[in-house]
Amino acid sequence: MMDTRDRVEEIGRNINKNGSFRDDGKSLLHDYISVEELRACTTCNACVKECPVSITPLDIILQLRRYLVMEESNSTPEWAAMFSNIENNFAPWKFSPDERDKWTEEVSG
Repeated sequence: MMDTRDRVEEIGRNINKNGSFRDDGKSLLHDYISVEELRACTTCNACVKECPVSITPLDIILQLRRYLVMEESNSTPEWAAMFSNIENNFAPWKFSPDERDKWTEEVSG
């Protein structure tokens, strides 16, 4: 949140100085918040519960993660495999929809 605040304040100074926002070549992601920091969040929601001013930092984190994956195609190998499975098998597992119930035969047989 402190990095987000710093960026917002910098944008405000930019607008005050120039009358409107002039691109400074910086972005919240990469210049203020690193990919490693973004991925370190466990999305436990503790920051939202503890925030004294009712800000939801988790929304920012999730939007930045979404941007990483959707716009920059930047995801971990584990995530990439899961996304591929969802696209091809309609589920995060590497089983085709026709084979998903086969485990029940092994358990009952």
